Amino acid sequence: MPLIPEVGRDTFKSRALLAFIFAVLVVGVVLHLFPVLWMISASFKPTHEIFEDPGRLIPQDPSIASYRLLFGTHRISQLFRYPMWYYIVNSVFIATATVAIQIPITMLLAYAVSKLHKGWTKTLLFYFAIGTLMIPSEISTIPRFLLLSHFPWPTRDIPNIPFINAEAPAISFIGTYMGVILPASFNAFNFLLFKGFFDTLPNALFESARLDGASEWRVVVSLLVPLSYPVLMVTIYFAFVAAWNSFLTPYIILMNEQEKWPLSVVLYQMSRFLTGWNMPEAAQASLEQLEMMRLGIGFNALMALSIIESIPLFLLFVAFREEIMKGVRLQGLK
Repeated sequence: MPLIPEVGRDTFKSRALLAFIFAVLVVGVVLHLFPVLWMISASFKPTHEIFEDPGRLIPQDPSIASYRLLFGTHRISQLFRYPMWYYIVNSVFIATATVAIQIPITMLLAYAVSKLHKGWTKTLLFYFAIGTLMIPSEISTIPRFLLLSHFPWPTRDIPNIPFINAEAPAISFIGTYMGVILPASFNAFNFLLFKGFFDTLPNALFESARLDGASEWRVVVSLLVPLSYPVLMVTIYFAFVAAWNSFLTPYIILMNEQEKWPLSVVLYQMSRFLTGWNMPEAAQASLEQLEMMRLGIGFNALMALSIIESIPLFLLFVAFREEIMKGVRLQGLK
């Protein structure tokens, strides 16, 4: 339903309101696009030009040196021991593996709560699932680290087996990809999206499939998944974006394993290095800083890396924009 009905739009009051709304939207778009345009412009500028005229969007001496440097096959400094494409592959692997684990688990739990459980078990599972939304992720950082340090024991020390003077078996996920992926194996927000959509599906569809002899897995694969295609695309997109942009968990778990860093950690390390360098004389800089200066690495490379990190998310949204818009509306069967 339009904000202003078609009938009566020719009046001066309606035209003035439309003009005001259009002006507000234009200002909002400009305010949102200016940082993006500045980031793109800065990635093509030399570092000195960024500081000399920071408000200028058109570079005076444009160059793709920062992109060429980032996509080179050699490491750019002592700060990073591997080429940038190595970290890009890490981000792709972590995000893809997170989606592959999180979506089936979240979807099946939402299906069980919506269509299989009844009474108090349904209520208990529902509140247990959405209860994770009430706990900020920062609060659970330390318990999560302890749990991943010697899984499945969420304590500082591994307990002993009763009556035996030996430690209980435990697995450490610190410094591994699974230490980043496992904490994201369930998402309460995507659970609410799935359950809200499943509640709109008639139970008669699933009952008829079971009467025809279909197993529960057959019902899920052949009936539930095709009907849930729009909301499935939305949750996949949200899960991929969250995993791609995740920083705190990879930074803590993979702190000492640089070969497994995603781009988010690399961006932080480069930003911290550049913003922390406030020495007036280049002679006082460390060897790493001098090497980065020689290679031309500065805020232009940081902006270029930020753009590179944003490209997969932009392409993913463009590729699935129709499904995402359908899924956001969460329309069931008409």
